[in-house]
Amino acid sequence: MKNHIEEYLLNKIELNQKILFSEFMNLSLYHPDYGYYTNKSNIFGDQGDFITSPITSSMFGECISNEFINIIRSLKKPSILELGGGDGSLAISIFKHLKKNKSLPDKYIILEISENLINYQKERVKKEFPNDYNIFKWITNLEDIKINGLVIANEFFDALPTERFRINNSKLETLYIESNNQSFNYIWDESSNDFANELSRAKNNHNIDFSDGYISELNLNNSKWIKAIDKCIDTGVLFVIDYGYASQEYFLHDRSDGTLVCIHKHKSNFDPLSNIGNQDISSFVNFSHLKNLSLNTDLTVSGFLSQSSFLINLNILDIHQSKNYSADEAQIESNKLKNILLPNTMGELFKVLVMQKNIEIELKSTREFNQMHKL
Repeated sequence: MKNHIEEYLLNKIELNQKILFSEFMNLSLYHPDYGYYTNKSNIFGDQGDFITSPITSSMFGECISNEFINIIRSLKKPSILELGGGDGSLAISIFKHLKKNKSLPDKYIILEISENLINYQKERVKKEFPNDYNIFKWITNLEDIKINGLVIANEFFDALPTERFRINNSKLETLYIESNNQSFNYIWDESSNDFANELSRAKNNHNIDFSDGYISELNLNNSKWIKAIDKCIDTGVLFVIDYGYASQEYFLHDRSDGTLVCIHKHKSNFDPLSNIGNQDISSFVNFSHLKNLSLNTDLTVSGFLSQSSFLINLNILDIHQSKNYSADEAQIESNKLKNILLPNTMGELFKVLVMQKNIEIELKSTREFNQMHKL
């Protein structure tokens, strides 16, 4: 028996014969009534499907707060914009640290399209900060939003619906989804010239040749969001924090099946046609592509670092040492620190792309270990 989102997708495909993979992914994740992010009750944490850095440790948000404290004196009505609020952990840890340091923002804005998640975030924030709740604001799009301050995109770009492509007999093809006897199937069709041109931009002008049968991803939604973020920032800094690579590593010969991954109950799989509406679907971020897209905006790329280097620059080790832990807490918090710092966990897999606009102050987040040459 098909669930609601499967029935919806089958009807849509029947009308159109086939749909782009990105549309399939978009509806699976974000359909207003049946999508994974809009309908599923347990997404984050031990009882959900996956855990993020802000959930793992409050020190992640405290570090980000240190950059806001660094730039706040250069701004009028300094605010924070978080793209995708998750379970609210990042907003709470940031706000607590800023309140402790008497550096509260004029507004803390959370972009979120899921009514379920908005309600959950509001409940948590109101419980934590009943006297400061009026500082928080929830929005569903970036229209008419202007920010002087910090924009945070933590695990945001990986969840944008992406296209998939392959090389078949030296030809570039794009992935579609069709249906046959009430089941979903892949079908490939020749890519457009525009798609090929965008792929060249994603390759960052590197001489990257794909072997026959090579499959990967090209996210055409990146451009829309980079332009929208640029438009909403008057003065400030953007952090894009996500798992991903620069283009040469993204399109490695050995990565011939692409980077698309699905997560269901903390287990990964590579089949987006299973558990539809009940599992996360994401693809690794091509940070070189984001950098190239920013060249058409007023954003300036000022840093590309591993998450580990980013957090060390923002004094995570000092924050950890300043805590008054009991013996039992010290061991637990030490393990959390390792999870977000060490190379075999989140420390190297996650990268941070730092951009700024109309702000000249020296950023703490990029002061050492900058690897912009890799882009």
